[in-house]
Amino acid sequence: MIAGVMGGLGDYFGINANYLRVAFVILAVLLRGFPGILVYLLLAILMPADPNKTSWTSFFSNFGNHQSTPDKGQSGRKVLHDVDENDDKEDK
Repeated sequence: MIAGVMGGLGDYFGINANYLRVAFVILAVLLRGFPGILVYLLLAILMPADPNKTSWTSFFSNFGNHQSTPDKGQSGRKVLHDVDENDDKEDK
């Protein structure tokens, strides 16, 4: 799964994407690979991206933009307040 072509086709047609992936690999092997790779690349370029999912290129846009300290107000940790500690054991 490189560009999500089979997953997108599966969502569009309501078919399990794994079946499409297996069929694509079998077809590519039977046709000696080249036409399958060409069709996959064309579909990856021509198919519109899913607006509900992040793009695979977003991985590269954040690459190397690491912050050593988090932004103000976004520590990434949850803080618990007013916590009571009780034992659940009953004395016999």
